[in-house]
Amino acid sequence: MNFVHSTKILCVCVIVCAPSFALPQAQTKLIEWQAKPMGSNERWADGTQRFRILERIEIMNLTVGKPITMGQEFTADDDWLRDLVIRVRNISGQQVASIQVTLVLPQMGPGSPDVVYCYGCAAAEKHKGIAAGEAVDLKMIGGEFYDFVKSRAAEKGGIGQINKAQIRDMYVKLPDNSRWVSGCIKTLDIKNACPLIVP
Repeated sequence: MNFVHSTKILCVCVIVCAPSFALPQAQTKLIEWQAKPMGSNERWADGTQRFRILERIEIMNLTVGKPITMGQEFTADDDWLRDLVIRVRNISGQQVASIQVTLVLPQMGPGSPDVVYCYGCAAAEKHKGIAAGEAVDLKMIGGEFYDFVKSRAAEKGGIGQINKAQIRDMYVKLPDNSRWVSGCIKTLDIKNACPLIVP
């Protein structure tokens, strides 16, 4: 076999085999509310007030590289959970210390890890708080947390197999250490609205 012929075979093999070396392609993902968001407008003994609908904080939008809509499929790569940003506004008329949204992964069943997005949890943010009327971005808590989520997802075939997440609750901490919590939160866009709000 001469050199030119061998080179042609090699080139054909590289072209044919190239897709196997390509990065994973974007796949369809979904973020949605739980079918029955928790909340009962009652105060717990530990200073936590649970709301059927939390209207003191407003979800402005959600992005995974680009804006997405709750309950509508979108395309994203395997690291979509890491890249999710939830923008919220404090419309309570008072200062709050931190805002946290927790997602769960229904494909993992009862063993799903709590996937936490927060503003005010990081050391650099704790002293700032969120003023009345202020908007902030909730991002996945730092450190090795995403590695933990991926290790748990490995039990179900890997992070690439996880294509759905549900909002379990929003947890708001006040400067006096009291808290608000609800599984249904007011949204700026009616298309993102919690099922308890939609008629």
